Amino acid sequence: MAGAIGVERFGVQEARQRFPELLVRASKGERLVIQRHRHDLAAIVPLQDAAGGTSSQQAMENLLSLKGSAQQRSAQQRAPGGAPAKARFQARQLGPGSRIGLDGSALAAFLHDDPQTSRVLEPVLQGIAQGSWQGVISSISLMDVMDAALSQGDEALALRYNAAFANPMHWRQVPLNGDLALAASRLQQQEPELELNQAIELATAIQNEVAVLVTADADLAQTALHPVLPCRSI
Repeated sequence: MAGAIGVERFGVQEARQRFPELLVRASKGERLVIQRHRHDLAAIVPLQDAAGGTSSQQAMENLLSLKGSAQQRSAQQRAPGGAPAKARFQARQLGPGSRIGLDGSALAAFLHDDPQTSRVLEPVLQGIAQGSWQGVISSISLMDVMDAALSQGDEALALRYNAAFANPMHWRQVPLNGDLALAASRLQQQEPELELNQAIELATAIQNEVAVLVTADADLAQTALHPVLPCRSI
């Protein structure tokens, strides 16, 4: 039976047995569906959903409205008539519920309204906002974009960035901890040309089992350690 993408389903008996666990999961943002005879019967959802939380359409509009919100790049940084991005995002390449990593360089380029990046990232962000996929982003990337807004004295914009990536149904924010630092260091041993931030972004993608890491970093796009989708010409 067709249903919402990425939503886990349980039979009535299993739901009774695992009810405390399902309540905890729902409180953390998951939507869980109860079935009887393989037909959807009811749902256990986060309280904010029951209270009329942000819809998928609103979430998508909120994300796409951020395009170009950062200070525009100079003419030299955005030379007209550039070659198209090397790779094009194809929705059919990713199955329902896939995780898509987004690194700081891709996010920054999108927020500066880079046209090549927008062509790749808009369908990605739409799919994430609609619940087709889950976005994965490191705390380092979030800090970079919020710091850029705060350095311009724009507290409201920094808060918008924070809110846009806060919904656990759509985004997984990954903090930098000892395990991630160790994984990044190991990646640098395998590819010594990786810089620290590049290794952290790559380790975040690998540890969180993302299907592809979207980046605007030409050097990171060359890695052989994990699938990468460049969103700018390389």
